[in-house]
Amino acid sequence: MSRLLPALLPVLVVLAGCGGSGDATPDGPSPEQAREAGGGPSAFSPADPENPREAIARQELELLPEEAPPRKPGPDRAYTPWPGFGHDARHTGSAPVRGPQDGTVRWKRTLEGPVVPGPAISRDGIVYAASNGGVLHALDPKTGEDVWTFDGGGSYGSDLSTVPLVLRDQTILWPGPNQTLFAIGPDGKERSRLRFDAMPLSPALGKGGKVYVTDMAGGLKALSVRGGKLRERWSLSLGDGVSYASTTLAPDGTIYGAVDTDLVAVRDEGSRGRALWRFSAERIIETTPAVGPDGTIVVGTNDAFQYGVGPEGKERWRTPRNSFTYSAVAVTNAGIAYYGDHRGALNVVRAKDGEVLARHVGQARTKARGDVGIWTAPAIDEAGNSYFGTRVGHIYGFDAKGIRLFDIDTGSTVDSYPALGADGTLYIGSESGELYAIG
Repeated sequence: MSRLLPALLPVLVVLAGCGGSGDATPDGPSPEQAREAGGGPSAFSPADPENPREAIARQELELLPEEAPPRKPGPDRAYTPWPGFGHDARHTGSAPVRGPQDGTVRWKRTLEGPVVPGPAISRDGIVYAASNGGVLHALDPKTGEDVWTFDGGGSYGSDLSTVPLVLRDQTILWPGPNQTLFAIGPDGKERSRLRFDAMPLSPALGKGGKVYVTDMAGGLKALSVRGGKLRERWSLSLGDGVSYASTTLAPDGTIYGAVDTDLVAVRDEGSRGRALWRFSAERIIETTPAVGPDGTIVVGTNDAFQYGVGPEGKERWRTPRNSFTYSAVAVTNAGIAYYGDHRGALNVVRAKDGEVLARHVGQARTKARGDVGIWTAPAIDEAGNSYFGTRVGHIYGFDAKGIRLFDIDTGSTVDSYPALGADGTLYIGSESGELYAIG
């Protein structure tokens, strides 16, 4: 769904397929920050002697001296290689595998519409990928051929990526067309469905099999799923306005969502949900937050800052970003946060205090090349390698020191959230309708 003004919520709900977005940003970066990155250390890297944070950053978790092996982010080991959005409910965005080291495309598969939705991966490696055409595909990871397809009965979405959730019993929860969440068995047969007031966003799995889903009208639903049957336990309005943030869960069970300018914390009290606090940013939040190992919630906004918020709802830090961000955050178990921005930089910061460790830039923004922004979420492997796509149509891999591993020019916008398979294969889609398997 396009990023439009909150006042256009009724239009958003009715015209779920509308696209387009402006790219207004605050003042841009310095000339040094805007320079192109080559095949060596990225622009904004702490290896740059002009970066005043070099001495601090090289002491941190992921930017170590060359003679020392890189510290691993320590991602969660899940019951499938990549169960859903951001790999897990906390949104570490990282998996215990080694991702691709070069840009070898194993296969690419053309679907029936733009592949903006991100893929999820089952226990046996099946890749669940949808397109805006409204069809969910179960794909063989070796060939990209269909194992089965499920037609949701209409098109949906535009430039906002959502991701299915694979449950422990391998039921797939798909936020699909017609404002509907589908429960689909691993055989491709529908088990049940639940309609929302607006487009449902990516589901998150909590303790005891509880599932939480937000929608674009600011609603939050708590669901139970047994034998593939969806049942609503309670619902709660997070507030007035548009919500672009999928549900994020802290280890203590606190639920985080966002609506308009507010980050909202909610407690599941069994028969109802209760809002605990609100943190208000200066401008609208159009991204999904992530929770660090110390409880810090990292979230991006349409003002000039990235925020770190404590679990009590108080601001811990704000870091200048010099542009908007539509990129969902990933925070690894090592406490390192990754997020993109509209000027084409993947920012790497320390989640507990916002200290900038690096910025990896594929293509810097220029007057001739304006729309280079990163709207995808990043994916991080066990070595700290990061993977993401850009609005200008490139898929990048960078290692933990900021050295570019590969650059694939797809020729089309890449907004899809990526996923890493058990063998390290990177899966990511483009708006021209291709799903890529890389590595």
